[in-house]
Amino acid sequence: MARIYVDRYNGKIERTDLYRVRLTMKNGGVYEDLEPRRLFPITNQTMFITLLDSNEREVGFVRDFEELDDASRRALEECFAEYYMIPKISRLLECEDKFGSLKWTVDTDYGRVTFRIRNRHSDIKRLGHSNRIIIRDSNDNRYEIPDCTDMDPHSIHLLFSYL
Repeated sequence: MARIYVDRYNGKIERTDLYRVRLTMKNGGVYEDLEPRRLFPITNQTMFITLLDSNEREVGFVRDFEELDDASRRALEECFAEYYMIPKISRLLECEDKFGSLKWTVDTDYGRVTFRIRNRHSDIKRLGHSNRIIIRDSNDNRYEIPDCTDMDPHSIHLLFSYL
């Protein structure tokens, strides 16, 4: 099957489930149960969206949110808000290092969380030359510190002990 480039002129995207959408083409074709995924989820969130079928084959492709109608764009944004939910850390409360594994207790925009980090060198990353930090815990959950310089001095001290 050839890749279908979706824009406001040839198709409409509707949310059907928490992470799933329906693609209805102007020519009458309907593709059900598609999973939208960002190809660049951290660096380019509004461009290069793939629509995958249940066998993870690409059915459609959105080059840019700006090429979609408002309802289709909203449907994708709602799916992504759930699928790519990344809690933002506002404060580091405790950090414990045992046998090379870190145990952190933090405050996030979703509440207080305690998690483990397996490898501080690969699981705590500063993005480029920015103050943005992405953390991956031992269960492959992601957390974000949007700007580490905005944190309180205690949190900054704990964070920079492991960067």
